[in-house]
Amino acid sequence: MNYRAITEHKFYRPAMGAALAVLCGLALWQMPLGEKWADASYDSLFRFGTFGPRVGTNVVVIFMDNVAYAELGQTREGHWDRSLHAKLLNKLADDGCPLVVVDVFFRSPDNEEKDKALAGALSRLTNAVLAARTVDLEQPGALAGTVILPNPAFLEAARTNWGLGVVNPPAKSDLYKFVRRDWPSPDPERYPSLPWTAARLAGAKLNDVPSGRWLRYYGPNGAWLSLSYYLALAKGSNYFHDKIVFIGNKPSKPSPGDPEEDKFSTPYTRLPGEAGESVGGVEILATSFLNLLNRDWLKQMPWPAEGLLFIVTGTLFGGGLCLLRRGAAFAVGIGAALAVAIAGVGLSYFTNLWFPWLIVVGGQVPCALAWALVPAKVRAQPKPAPVKTIMLKFPEERLPDAPEYEVFDPPIGQGGFGKVWIVRNAIGQWQALKAVYQLKFGDNTKPYEAEFNGIQRFKPVSEKHAGLLRVDLVSKMKPEGYFYYVMELGDAQAPGWEQKPASYRPRDLEYVRKQAEGRRLPTVETLRIVTILAEALDFLHRQGLTHRDIKPSNVIFVNGRPKLADVGLVTDIRAPELISTMVGTLGYMPPPPEPPGTPQADIFALGMLLYVISTGRDPGFFPDLATTLMERSGYPEFIRLNAIILRACQPDIVQRYQAAAEMLRDLQEASRSIDPA
Repeated sequence: MNYRAITEHKFYRPAMGAALAVLCGLALWQMPLGEKWADASYDSLFRFGTFGPRVGTNVVVIFMDNVAYAELGQTREGHWDRSLHAKLLNKLADDGCPLVVVDVFFRSPDNEEKDKALAGALSRLTNAVLAARTVDLEQPGALAGTVILPNPAFLEAARTNWGLGVVNPPAKSDLYKFVRRDWPSPDPERYPSLPWTAARLAGAKLNDVPSGRWLRYYGPNGAWLSLSYYLALAKGSNYFHDKIVFIGNKPSKPSPGDPEEDKFSTPYTRLPGEAGESVGGVEILATSFLNLLNRDWLKQMPWPAEGLLFIVTGTLFGGGLCLLRRGAAFAVGIGAALAVAIAGVGLSYFTNLWFPWLIVVGGQVPCALAWALVPAKVRAQPKPAPVKTIMLKFPEERLPDAPEYEVFDPPIGQGGFGKVWIVRNAIGQWQALKAVYQLKFGDNTKPYEAEFNGIQRFKPVSEKHAGLLRVDLVSKMKPEGYFYYVMELGDAQAPGWEQKPASYRPRDLEYVRKQAEGRRLPTVETLRIVTILAEALDFLHRQGLTHRDIKPSNVIFVNGRPKLADVGLVTDIRAPELISTMVGTLGYMPPPPEPPGTPQADIFALGMLLYVISTGRDPGFFPDLATTLMERSGYPEFIRLNAIILRACQPDIVQRYQAAAEMLRDLQEASRSIDPA
């Protein structure tokens, strides 16, 4: 069947329309642009009505706001007078307040008398929760920093009830600091959040397994009564008898464009007037508390269900609209987009699920409409005549003269500096032979000589560690302008290649990754592989050598064991100021101005390899995590790797692992915690 017959077939238009709409939806779903559309879908849920708690609550948020600062003689440049805190907490204790959550960090001692009064007031409360802090928290679920607890005297008075005053950390580039997700602590018992501890004391049934929670906001003013600090002090007796109280700061300026440390944006911030003001962290914590107490948090649909949904909607709209007349297609398309929007909002209103419906409304439906509205004659243009291409060939390199080996031509691989052949030695063992040609380096012979010297240095080292691909022989530099070296042969991707050696393809880590579901390996297997590679890298560095090109395709499996391969760039460790050659692979090299080719650059590359095989994402997405990752099995185990990834890939070399041995210790500890056997 020719091209014209295909394009004129009755099923051509709907099939093409369905394919385009499905591809549009799946591409947006997986691309960074699509993640922004997903966030916009979530934000839009709160524009169509106010959500109230599913179970009645009686929460009061007491603000240290501008009026309280003025009335009580406090300044934002200094600490709040602790005698005022003691006075308020004593009033709450007198009223019999059942739970007080203090989003104020009491770390350093102050006036002895005031500190004693504050500790005494805390000890009188039925339940009090104090805020702790953590430093350098870069990713949700990653405890990359150190937890700093409140002053021991106050913590003891609060019966050791504490929680991290954190929300899901927004990206550093996010000026307005939008908060959409709750913080999924990897170990709520050891590292609880402030809302988590408060909800537990309030009697909530909590699941210690970390999961991705999206905050359900309760309207621009929240689901609580707001009081200025000075008004709370003036309330009559027993006012707080049956109320849960949160105490925290309110930003000095409501505009989200004026940066402040404890100021965040919500889905309501883009609304006009007072509803569009930014909020303090205590309001985010109170929202999270109510979500936990009432089990109100939102959960994104499981990724298989979302993927199937986009396939179904793309097929229906892309295949159906082009069967209608243009006017009818436009009307049905608009109606379908409206129906999907209503369904998306209604799903989150009546259940705890939501999905990125804007991908359908703003992506798939317009794509299907565009195909339906384009005249058929334009779509069915004949296939253009093929263009003749003239291929330019480089001079053929000489087949290596290796009399001790049987060389099987043609080569199985070709790199920037040479070619690789399958060979068999005198006793019948299969090996790999790589020839490096001087002409590949042009007129400059120094890189060619440097590669030869590097292989010479690496050969004796490779025989001493099982994590390095062993080099068995290095030839002399031949007068014809090449040299070769022979290595052990990695496992094959498919059996039976011995009958046709040129069909052999190595089983490398990139191949294994592509075969895995979601292009990501299970956490236990990831730890096994990277721990072996870290051992090999530590050994290589201790021999005074750097690898300079660590990436998944340069990790070969031999009898199932991963080994660092492609050793052509191995060289002596040199001071950064003496490095003049920029070698390596983009994405796996540290960002400039840091030079590649150092031990710290190797550590960066190994960390990026860990990110790639554990998340399924390419280096260009680092440090982002796919929104579907938190919903997949194995995520509670994965988040233990996150701190290792973040430290290994730190752009600031001072904050990175200073030696491969440090990274190896953390990997071994993570392995023991995940798989004690």
